[in-house]
Amino acid sequence: MPRNLRVIRWSVRGVCFLLAVALLFPLLAPHQAAIVVPSLSPFVAVAAWWALGSLPAFAWLGLIVGLVALIRARWFCRWVCPTGFCADEASRLGRRCGRTALRAPRIGEAVVLLTWGGALAGYPLLLWLDPLSLFSAAFRLAGPAGYPGWWWSATGLLSVLLLSLIWPQLWCARCCPLGAVQDLLWQVGRRVQRLGWGGRSAGSAAGSRQGRRAVLGLAAGAAGAFWLRTRGGGLAAEQPAPTRPLRPPGAVPEPAFAGLCLRCGNCVRICPSRIVQNDPGQHGPAGFLAPRLHFDHDYCREDCVACTQVCPSGALTRLSSDAKPQVQIGLPRVDMNRCLLGDARECSICRAACPYEAIHYEFCEIEYTLTPRIDPTRCNGCGACQVACPTEPQKAIVVQGHTRGQASLICSSGTGRTV
Repeated sequence: MPRNLRVIRWSVRGVCFLLAVALLFPLLAPHQAAIVVPSLSPFVAVAAWWALGSLPAFAWLGLIVGLVALIRARWFCRWVCPTGFCADEASRLGRRCGRTALRAPRIGEAVVLLTWGGALAGYPLLLWLDPLSLFSAAFRLAGPAGYPGWWWSATGLLSVLLLSLIWPQLWCARCCPLGAVQDLLWQVGRRVQRLGWGGRSAGSAAGSRQGRRAVLGLAAGAAGAFWLRTRGGGLAAEQPAPTRPLRPPGAVPEPAFAGLCLRCGNCVRICPSRIVQNDPGQHGPAGFLAPRLHFDHDYCREDCVACTQVCPSGALTRLSSDAKPQVQIGLPRVDMNRCLLGDARECSICRAACPYEAIHYEFCEIEYTLTPRIDPTRCNGCGACQVACPTEPQKAIVVQGHTRGQASLICSSGTGRTV
């Protein structure tokens, strides 16, 4: 490549890197702008489209990148990708330190096919390996710290840089799924061009082999996703209600959420109540670093839908303020052994705190006490009652990951049942 062209390309990549930083850094751009960077990936756009059956908001940006890749090989890697820019600089430093490239198989294509095959079964297997999502997640460090798992958000990008430093170009050339998607699309574009010229492709045998690999890869991904969804146990299968994590409003059902979530950190950074946190793996490895809600100090405000507006993969459905009350996050469970009413003391704090008027009190003949009842048709699990509950150190009323229709009577047992 001519020196002048190298300088121009490096300058363009540097500008794109700074622009990506500006879009993701909370002090430089509106929080909603953070959705743009991970939405540029065709790897994510296609997987989310197939898994959801519809195209998430802003995913059309990824489709545009994919369309250009049909005629320009790896143009996004060479001119735009901020992760690739960082990895190339780490590779350059590694070569200066005497490191050499490692001869390794190209696993990026396998990652793409397995993930897209899993998307056909509703569970994209390795979508979180998208390089733009890894880059976005690193900016979780620019937000509030102190939550469990917050520092894990940068480990993906740091791993890419370390890999490129030790073995130059290993990530970009061999591992990156976004680069592999562009390679696959460019190969498709070349074949379409040859067919359009009326000639028989000289590489028909190689094309047949690639086609068979693609079919086998998609089938393997679909089979793996089906197994994880039905027989994967703690990896991805539906968890019992008491242990099911509380996801942000609009989350698609488990376990599809764990596959669709990019771990990009957008929802964590934008939450004004700071109740969205990274899961440190308490609910199994499939949900590691996926967002969950904690009602330790605040609740999910009834007029806030910010997190649903910045999800690039559709793991969180975009909601309006009017639609939010109809979307149930969870349901409260009351432990009458902790509740002040269980000790014949007066308390009506949870009812007063509920913004949906979903709590009232009735006399329970089994426990012979006044007991709270939660109306599951009005409650959306916002956590206001849990935050307001005065019992310490453990709350008498706790929101758990129940789904609508799984409620039972509170006065059926002294251990506390959901109403």
